[in-house]
Amino acid sequence: MPGMDVPLFGRDDELALLGRLHAAAAGGSGALAVLTGEPGVGKSALAEAAAARAAAHAAAPVLTGRGVADDGAPAFWPWLRLLAAGERAGVAGLHPGLLDLGAGGAQPAAQPAAAARFVAGQATVDALTAAARRTPGLVLLLEDLHWADAPSRSLLHALAAELADVPLLVLVTSRDPEAELAALPRAHAVAVAPLGEAAVAAYLRAVAPAVHPSWAGAAHRLTGGNPLYLRELARLPAQRAAFAAPAGEVTAPAQLHRLVAQRSAALGPGCAALLGGCAALGEEVHVPLLTAVAGECGPLLAEALAAGVLVDDPRAPATLRFSHDLVRQAAYAGLDRATRIDWHRRIADALDAAGAPPAERAAHRLRAAADEAGRRRAAEACARAADAAAAALDVAGAARWYGEALALTAPADRARRAELLVARAEAAYRDGRLDDAVVDCAEAMDLAEALESPALATEAALVVRGIGSTLTPHQAQLCARARALLGGEDSPRHARVLAQEAFLLAYRGDHAAAEPAGRRAMAMAERSGDPAALVAAWHARHEVVDPVDGVAEVGDLAGRMCGLAAASGRPDAELWGRSWLLDACLLTGDLPGYDTQTAALAVLAGRLGWPVARWHLLRARATRAALAGGFAEARQLAAEARDLAERAQIASGRWLYLAFAGGLALHTGEWEPPGTRAGLLPEALRHPIAAAQWGLYALHTGDAETAALAWQALRPEVGRLPRNARWWFTTIAAGELAVACGDLAGAARCRDLAGPHRGYFVNSTTNCHGAAARPLGAIASALGEHDRAVAELTAAVELELGAGAPAFAAHARLALASALVARGGGGDRERARGAAAEALRTARRLGMAPVEAAAGALHDELTGVRGGVAALTAREREIAGLLAAGGTNRAIAERLVLSERTVETHVRNLLAKLGLANRTQVAAWAAEAGLRTGSAGRH
Repeated sequence: MPGMDVPLFGRDDELALLGRLHAAAAGGSGALAVLTGEPGVGKSALAEAAAARAAAHAAAPVLTGRGVADDGAPAFWPWLRLLAAGERAGVAGLHPGLLDLGAGGAQPAAQPAAAARFVAGQATVDALTAAARRTPGLVLLLEDLHWADAPSRSLLHALAAELADVPLLVLVTSRDPEAELAALPRAHAVAVAPLGEAAVAAYLRAVAPAVHPSWAGAAHRLTGGNPLYLRELARLPAQRAAFAAPAGEVTAPAQLHRLVAQRSAALGPGCAALLGGCAALGEEVHVPLLTAVAGECGPLLAEALAAGVLVDDPRAPATLRFSHDLVRQAAYAGLDRATRIDWHRRIADALDAAGAPPAERAAHRLRAAADEAGRRRAAEACARAADAAAAALDVAGAARWYGEALALTAPADRARRAELLVARAEAAYRDGRLDDAVVDCAEAMDLAEALESPALATEAALVVRGIGSTLTPHQAQLCARARALLGGEDSPRHARVLAQEAFLLAYRGDHAAAEPAGRRAMAMAERSGDPAALVAAWHARHEVVDPVDGVAEVGDLAGRMCGLAAASGRPDAELWGRSWLLDACLLTGDLPGYDTQTAALAVLAGRLGWPVARWHLLRARATRAALAGGFAEARQLAAEARDLAERAQIASGRWLYLAFAGGLALHTGEWEPPGTRAGLLPEALRHPIAAAQWGLYALHTGDAETAALAWQALRPEVGRLPRNARWWFTTIAAGELAVACGDLAGAARCRDLAGPHRGYFVNSTTNCHGAAARPLGAIASALGEHDRAVAELTAAVELELGAGAPAFAAHARLALASALVARGGGGDRERARGAAAEALRTARRLGMAPVEAAAGALHDELTGVRGGVAALTAREREIAGLLAAGGTNRAIAERLVLSERTVETHVRNLLAKLGLANRTQVAAWAAEAGLRTGSAGRH
């Protein structure tokens, strides 16, 4: 056991399991072992013993990182220590710089914090897995995960997901059950329980060979089998002497602190005083820093090591640590107030002199802030720590340190408080906590107004930018208050506030107010020539441009955004521009242009390395696959985009995946797992775009009740929708739902609104619905306008074929066939039969089950065939296809390895089931129905 040169007792089964996991990992099948249990139960001792055995067996290093209960610890602290250990051990590719979130050259304001964490985490996972493949049997040991920050835990999740074919064993110790980790495919939960009585007896015999047998049960009862308590009990010299006699009525100390106090009482006064400073330093004691604070202390440290209060790590000789954090807590609790404050002040001074990381210095300045001067120094240190965390994109840490600085800043210093509030709001915004950000901005705006400072007001108004949400009214109020202070100022900052206000008005649907506000912002931005102001103004303008009537303007805005991205310091501007261009290409059916923009987006995503850019790229590729009829590939790419969005905290990822999946349901009739629709429907019905999408889901999957609910929600919105990027799809979908619900007046209203744009497509990277002429033709047919319906649907077929969208061409042909039958003019039935046959062939080839069933039934009806394809067995379909290919009975028998008589029987069955007179009719029907199998040969 650590510090006592005593073997590990009572852990044979656990060690054997960990040994098997390491052997499997060395063979290429990695694993994660999660060791959990109460404080002092021996998790670390077990993990370190297993790691030592693994290292000896595989001649591979063990890299260790440890979570610490210290406010000064930066993000990813356990992993930074582990990577530093890898660098010291000479493991190629491992170094703490992998987790430098500020690296890569991106502007901090433009790089989302979640994205930066994701990118750095993936780079670290890649480096660790590559190192493991070069060094089979490598072991990573992460201790005290319960003290690790959220990014550290997320990185562990990401690494665990990659372990299936990586020769790596990851050992984790934690007080918490870690259910999420234990549920991963390669994870193994190892509950480290207190020692049993037999193990306690073996331990006591090792430390006191003459121990009386009665002590096993007594010590087990007194300590509960907790190895730490047992070790502390056995350390007391008086107790060791007592082990030789019967246990009798022995009462052990109730708390470990009392045991520690008894042990510390045996230390010299100098050593005991020094331990207080060690405890103030934290769980880990950096000896050079301690020496800078307390002077030469080697002999005193040796005394503490000999007593087992501190333990040494041979792999890090400059660092000592307490034998357990409870020991450190006891030492720290023994300090009086004045001594404690003095230690922290001296430590902070030494850290300042050494140029230590700002967070470490701030943590000690906080604990030394006992007077006004101390509070000022602590506030400055906390602000520096926050700035450093923000620069490294550790936004959660930045918000925390800005909060500490605020708490220490006097209320009378209003300008400084406003600056800190804005800074904390920025950190919260970048961490996705918009509510907190807006609250801080409102308080900062109060101070800006009191100080009559337009600069502070502008900063407060623009923190939460480019996002519409339930907080939009509060954001708009901040803009109005900032504009009141800006007055008639003609400046880039005023242009940005105006653009923000226009964007928010458009999001709320008030285009009548948004449009002039956006034009004023645009004019002011153009006069200034400021790149950031121009980007903000163009973004606001895009929100109010009708994507159909203004498709040329959208393309122009997108091109400008892409061109000015670098100069504005906003690389996300190009991402927006590319996204707008992709949707413009889909709207006009320009798939060659779409492919060009997708390639440009791939280059951008590779250059930025942002998850959000990769997410847009995956969605673009999924859309292209769907248009080509590759539904399985499209669904897979969309699912990858959804999973990436979830990992990178892209809030809209799930909803947009569901929208895309709903578009695929038009072709496949398939929906997400049961319960998905019911759980989200109430929220969807509150938003017209979502209600339209949900209604179409229901329509495509046979849920008439939900389709009716969606139309009820949409009916009062028809004609009132703002002409933004959502009205086009919403209006078309509403028309189809109105037809399905029998509301022909509502359908006519939708048709009249969308009709002038019949030459465009209802496609975007969110959802593809094909040429607008198809639903418009279906509405016309339902209204009895048969000539118009046939004309619209004929145009729809041509548009889909011209755009290279075979799946939507099949839908259009099926709708055209139905419209021709309804019109019933001369030659219409023959033309309808041909259209149905083409739809059937395409549907069968692409796996479009709903279209195949509907087109097959219509085709059979038009050809006078009874039952159709659905009535045939698989063998009968095969034989019908061979007949269509011109095969004789003998040739078919030879090909299928059947007797000629059996083939004759199948042909008779075909004639009977289909109601046809001869094999020639069967062959013609099968060829038209798309059952042709290929040349069967003739004899």
